[in-house]
Amino acid sequence: MSRRQLRGPQRISKSKNRRIEHTKILVAAEGVNTEPQYFEKFSALIKAKAVRVVSVKPVGVGRDPLSVVNEAKRLRDLEGKSGDPFDAVWCVVDVDEHASLERACIEAGRAGIEMAVSSPCFEIWLLWHFENRTSWVNASTLSKLLRKNGFSGKDMPRGFPYEAYRKAMDNASRCGKVKMKHAPPNPHSSVPDLISALLDAHGKKSYSD
Repeated sequence: MSRRQLRGPQRISKSKNRRIEHTKILVAAEGVNTEPQYFEKFSALIKAKAVRVVSVKPVGVGRDPLSVVNEAKRLRDLEGKSGDPFDAVWCVVDVDEHASLERACIEAGRAGIEMAVSSPCFEIWLLWHFENRTSWVNASTLSKLLRKNGFSGKDMPRGFPYEAYRKAMDNASRCGKVKMKHAPPNPHSSVPDLISALLDAHGKKSYSD
């Protein structure tokens, strides 16, 4: 977690007015379209006003989880200098064939940054909003399955059932827990941990309103 413990919504007094201080969470995503769009819409769904979602542009050939962690650290430090630091920082990355994933997880642990890792990729989390899937699957097959549910390209489709996150969490749980985030089985995703953190930080429950 970040240097400060996650805090729930709390009231603070300022003059005669009272306002709610929201937990500040930074979500740094590997993708530049799908992941940022998903978390921005999900944050709006649960009315998480203090969640900042950023995407990290590809570096070199392919995408690099280590660059996501480094950018997350840079943004956290920059925000910290403003006197109002993030309460938690998360990096959303894929397993794919990234050679730097293990190093990225190690660096994140040292920096107090949480990792939401998906195998083979973030799209498995999206598919779980529609159906259960516990057997091995590759990115190409995931794309085909998502196209049947309104996806076209890398943008989130209109009408995506963000409210079905509980169903997605249930489907994800069927794949079990793993100890080594940099080497999870296929399929697997620790995105539910991030979802739970967002819900808890904003006074919501993971499985019931």
